[in-house]
Amino acid sequence: MYLYYVDTSNCSSLPNFKNGIDVSDPIHGHVIQISHLILEAVKEMPKNWLRYGERRVEDIVGVFVNLLAMHTDDSRFNLPKDILFPFHILSVLDPKAKWCTQWLHAAFGQHLFLNTLSQNMALVTFLVEEILSYLETYQNGHPGDMPENIIPGCIVKYATFTHTLSVLSQVVCFEKGRQFFPVVTKTTSELVSLEVMLVRMIMFLNSGSSYKSTVCMTPSGFEVILAFVKKLLQIGEEINENLMKTIIEPIKYRSMQPMKCNNIPCHTMKILLHLASSSTKISCLLGSRQKHKLSISKLNRNQNTTNTSAVGMRKTRQMNISLERQFSARSVRIPSIGNTDVSSPAKLIEHITTILMKHQDLSNVDELLSLVEMCGKLFRIHEGLSMLDAMNSQLISAVIVLYKQLSSEIESSRYCSAHEYPLKIKAGNPPHAVYMSLVSFLTEVASTPCGLYALAQEDSVLQDLLTTLFQYSYVPWEHPAFRHVVSLITAVWQGASVLAEESYRILTRPLCNLWSEFEDPLALMSGSERKQIEATQHFINVIYTFIPNLQGIMALLSEPDSSSEGTLVDTDMAPRTLAELLTFDSTVEPWHYISLLTLRALTTNMDVCLYLNSTIKYQEKLLKLQSENMSESEIEESRMKSNSVNKCIIIDKCSLLRHQILIATYAVGGPSERILPAVVIDAEHLDGDGESNLFCSLPPPKLASATRKMRSTRLKGQTDIQRFLQDTKQGLHDASWLSHARRAYRASCSDDIKGSVLLDLLEQVAKLSSNSQYQLSAPLQESKYGVLSPEECLGVQVVIRYGVELHLLQESPQNEENLTQLLCLLKHRKCETFQGLDWFAATVFLLCGGNMERCQSCIGNISALPVTPFLWPAHASAKDNLQSLSQHSAMFGHILELLIKMELPLAFSALQVTCLFIQGNPKIF
Repeated sequence: MYLYYVDTSNCSSLPNFKNGIDVSDPIHGHVIQISHLILEAVKEMPKNWLRYGERRVEDIVGVFVNLLAMHTDDSRFNLPKDILFPFHILSVLDPKAKWCTQWLHAAFGQHLFLNTLSQNMALVTFLVEEILSYLETYQNGHPGDMPENIIPGCIVKYATFTHTLSVLSQVVCFEKGRQFFPVVTKTTSELVSLEVMLVRMIMFLNSGSSYKSTVCMTPSGFEVILAFVKKLLQIGEEINENLMKTIIEPIKYRSMQPMKCNNIPCHTMKILLHLASSSTKISCLLGSRQKHKLSISKLNRNQNTTNTSAVGMRKTRQMNISLERQFSARSVRIPSIGNTDVSSPAKLIEHITTILMKHQDLSNVDELLSLVEMCGKLFRIHEGLSMLDAMNSQLISAVIVLYKQLSSEIESSRYCSAHEYPLKIKAGNPPHAVYMSLVSFLTEVASTPCGLYALAQEDSVLQDLLTTLFQYSYVPWEHPAFRHVVSLITAVWQGASVLAEESYRILTRPLCNLWSEFEDPLALMSGSERKQIEATQHFINVIYTFIPNLQGIMALLSEPDSSSEGTLVDTDMAPRTLAELLTFDSTVEPWHYISLLTLRALTTNMDVCLYLNSTIKYQEKLLKLQSENMSESEIEESRMKSNSVNKCIIIDKCSLLRHQILIATYAVGGPSERILPAVVIDAEHLDGDGESNLFCSLPPPKLASATRKMRSTRLKGQTDIQRFLQDTKQGLHDASWLSHARRAYRASCSDDIKGSVLLDLLEQVAKLSSNSQYQLSAPLQESKYGVLSPEECLGVQVVIRYGVELHLLQESPQNEENLTQLLCLLKHRKCETFQGLDWFAATVFLLCGGNMERCQSCIGNISALPVTPFLWPAHASAKDNLQSLSQHSAMFGHILELLIKMELPLAFSALQVTCLFIQGNPKIF
């Protein structure tokens, strides 16, 4: 190959851009054959890296890179610039640079190629110049009829551009490859960085989108440029204002004109959708971070930073934390309504989507689907939904209108001919795809408290949406995001009504799956329990979706009219509903153990625990099962004595799980207040006489308490907040006092704060709101609804036991009477069904030590606070409509999730998996 280019006498016979490559020409054909052989050898090289020595492999890689950069050495090859060099020939044979993909697949190849490339920067400069030159000199149009056996020069240029772009896109994926930039080129006086190349490519795509009757370039070339742009956006550390302005320029220009789906550039939609799909780039579309972002990675690469001591590392870590907090705090700010510049590209996206939805323009379904998907990703997060609220956007309303129309036509098309409906809704056609996209968008919006509140104000939207989700042939219960959305929707009455109708269908499928797995003959013969465990976990996932919502569990326990249409025959022993599963009438395995697992999951919600104990009397049933699981015979090796009498409870996995449920529901508390018995027995869980402390009657003979063990042993003294309250008790209580009180409270958070200090704090804070418009009427008035439900009576007993166990209350029969009286006085409405215990009032009762006068004073002080609806969910729900989602609860849940998401992302993910948001009421124990 070198000989053809070293000998200047062959320059006239070599292929060139003007005449192209003539395959029938002997010299051209020979050059192509040699290039093809080199290319095949290069592709085989990564398979034999380890066969040869490292030095030899480095020489081979160096020779190949020099071959690619042959035309950059003007002093060695004095040939016309129109000549096609090996790089151009290889580009025609491999335009997608598959050889580079194979070389950079493993770490060894990456090290060799990037090191060699760093020693030959002329090749990198050529790659950059070739791309920029092609973008500047490109002319639309391709040759019509190509002569046989001839590859025109324009095709060679296009193949060279594609090959160059493919090589560079793979090189910049690595940190060492990005260090080659910025590059000094011959065509421009300024340095060319990756950002400059990115802007040039997007401008090239934008210029092509202005032509309506022509195509910018072949689809493959469009995809290559778009793939390179996406890759640069993905690896980029930040997106500045100039780059974002270039990206949204086409849609910003078209937003000022009559909008149609056909006028939206597809490349702009794909780039914006790529940014919206990235968790690190979506904030740039919201216009809240790119101006203020300070890259920590840039600080770490500062050459002046040489302090590697422990003190220096601590300072650096503290700096990083402060930067992250500053970063997240600024990201909360929502742009104003009048701000329409590029600091908020999401506004343009929302504006265009709203117009298309209102006009119901389905002329270009692909672009409309991209817009809807993009809006779903932008406005499912809390910052985006807050932006919609600040803009008074009509997007959700427009989506709901189109969704209702498509939904009604889908329902009606089942009974009428399709020509009666203009959109012709059928599975697989564009309108049906739009309908499914709208379902996905509304599902994303409903994943946040404020979005759920907005949808709850629309008639029957949540009911239709939840029904559609349950009617899928495959319901993804294993996905945490799906369970989170379903849990939120079923927290309101619209979702609970659908759940009552669909409860049989929801549970029948996982129960049938459980039955089939446990009765599978192949599993019985092989002894494998993997599928059985997976089926059990799938069923428990379904149950955990509804545990945070008392109304959801009550709906699952109901028996709708459709329950008679079962898929199981009458001879089957498997339960068909949740109510049948929790009867405990049969101890047939595996259903008894599965019912115990289900009960253990359900009783983690205190309101559900009270409701189940009142309706199905599960404690009595478990105690009866424990008493029936006794043996009077001599103890064998597999059985252990559980009490001092002659009878003993047989220890197995069911009896241990029943024992844990009884302890957990009788003595509530956290890990520092009680020790739950294990469901797997070992020597550590036996007492000194080898007994396991199982029991068959309440109260338990012995409770394992961790209160004394976990209590702090530090010397008692006054905390900062206590001293501050004593010093300022008689002074002026204004905004300055509140600021100092907050600082004192934060300084005392690491110490135990006494209940009396909290009461004093509430009393003094209430002075700030004595004349506030948020002042609530005194709740402790004679109520006409002063009768507790059976569930609330059980809750009173639980609270009293908890207070006595932790020495918050003295043992006295007056405690139960006082708490009952307090709850009766605080009742604001009469409910036909149990709505949950007022746990906040019960907490105040414990905080005051059962003193009714102190309780009345404390509740009066709390009622004067503006934040009372957030602290006291029961009181807030009494002020709102009972048949709708509380606005206070939605606001509080949205702000709480937003703060936790930014400051504690891992905790936010964990809470979403367990579906513990929206209500703002800590009922899980």
